[in-house]
Amino acid sequence: MARLRTLLHQSVLRYDVAYKQSTKSFLTETIDAKDTARDKLTMVIEWVARYWMKLPDEDDALRGRRVYQPFKDFDYRRDEALMAQNAKWQNIAQVYAQAAYVADLQAMGLAALVTKANTLTAEIQQLMQQRQTEGASYVVGEMKAARAESENLLAQVIQYLNALLVVSPSEALEQTAQYIQQDMNKTEQQYQQGRKHGKGEDGGDVTPVEPEAAE
Repeated sequence: MARLRTLLHQSVLRYDVAYKQSTKSFLTETIDAKDTARDKLTMVIEWVARYWMKLPDEDDALRGRRVYQPFKDFDYRRDEALMAQNAKWQNIAQVYAQAAYVADLQAMGLAALVTKANTLTAEIQQLMQQRQTEGASYVVGEMKAARAESENLLAQVIQYLNALLVVSPSEALEQTAQYIQQDMNKTEQQYQQGRKHGKGEDGGDVTPVEPEAAE
C-alpha cells in the first residue's frame, strides 16, 4: 500500500509540474524583448513630437501636434497589457499611414521608427498566437498523459483501500483515503484551469515604464 500511495503522489507531483509549465512558454522572453524594443521606439516618437510642439516655427510646431495627437486620442500607454498596446498602436499606425502624416513623420525623421514599431507589433502578435497554440497543445498532450497515469494509479489504490476497509476498517485507512483525495482534488482543479488557459486570450503581459510628464 505504501508503495502505491508513493507512486500516486509522485504522479500527482509530475502533473503539478506539467500544469505549471503549461502556463509558461519559452516564447515569453522573446515577446518581452520585442515589447521592450517597441516601448523605446514609441517613447522616442512621442517625445520627439512633444518637443516639436514647442519649436518657434509654427509649421514645425503644427507637425509636432499632429504626430502627438494620436497618442492622446487612443490613450496609448506602455504599461498596459500587450493586447491593448497592440490594438492601440495599430490604430495609431493607421493614422500615420495617411499622406499628411507620412510627410510629417519624414520631416521629423520619425518615419523609420514608426516602420520598426509596426514590424515589432506584427511580430509580437504572431508570437503571442504561437504561444497560445503551444500552450494548448501542451495541456492536451503532457497534462493529459500525466492525468491518465494518476487516474490509473488512483483506481489501483481505491481498489486496495476498499478491500482493506471491508476486512479491517481503521482510522488510519480513512486518513489515507482523505490524503489521496486531496491530491486528486488538486489535480482536477489544475486540469480545469489548464483547459481554460489553453483556450483563453493572451492578454496578461505588462511592461512597466517610467512615468511620463503630463502634457
